[in-house]
Amino acid sequence: MNDSNWNDRLKSAVRAEKVPPELEARIRSGILERPAPRPWAFWLAPAGISAAICASLLWVYHLGGLRFTAGEQESYIASVSARVSNLMRVGLGDHIHCAVFHRPQHPPAADQIQKDLGSQYAELVPIVRRFVPDQYKLRVAHQCGYHGRRFVHLSFANDAHLISLVIARKGESESFEAQGLLPALVQSGIPMYQSGVQRFAISAFETRDNLVYLISDLPGGDNTQMLIAMAPSVKSALEPAGWGH
Repeated sequence: MNDSNWNDRLKSAVRAEKVPPELEARIRSGILERPAPRPWAFWLAPAGISAAICASLLWVYHLGGLRFTAGEQESYIASVSARVSNLMRVGLGDHIHCAVFHRPQHPPAADQIQKDLGSQYAELVPIVRRFVPDQYKLRVAHQCGYHGRRFVHLSFANDAHLISLVIARKGESESFEAQGLLPALVQSGIPMYQSGVQRFAISAFETRDNLVYLISDLPGGDNTQMLIAMAPSVKSALEPAGWGH
């Protein structure tokens, strides 16, 4: 196959795929910020373009934009999760599974939120909404199961970023403090734990019965500050509910 035919097939394959809006935004941003090429760099342009296309396709794969099998998605989640502690994996896996690979394209209707969350957890939506920037739209608001665990999951997205609040009932001996993890910060009497892998920033705290995670592709400090702001209200909403009893 000559170079012309190969290039035509590559262009057709790329155009056939649905690219998430956040990818387009990041590519456009990178182009705008990139300095003008030097004259001698002209001859290196084809190689650079090919590398950029490969990197972009890999990034789309990580977002679930390409049609990979459930097994391939699980393989990716496992490879990422292996690089953080056991307790951080709990929230990270559900975030990637629900909000990255299976994110709905349209916001849920109010009656659907009530149905999917139940009356005791629907009140979390306006609580979290107060602390998430206005340009983020609600995409996920449900109770779900992943790898045999029960979760409450709220996810918000704009054109470039994704934020999830993920809540899981504690299993036996599951506690950040009991497992010897050191908090990154302690504010309002609530220890905050931090981790991250690839583009995922993970911040977390615990209540008596629950592990609470905020996971996003924001800078780690911004992610933690957002969770610090909402933690007292989220904690108060969860504890009277007695979730898990």
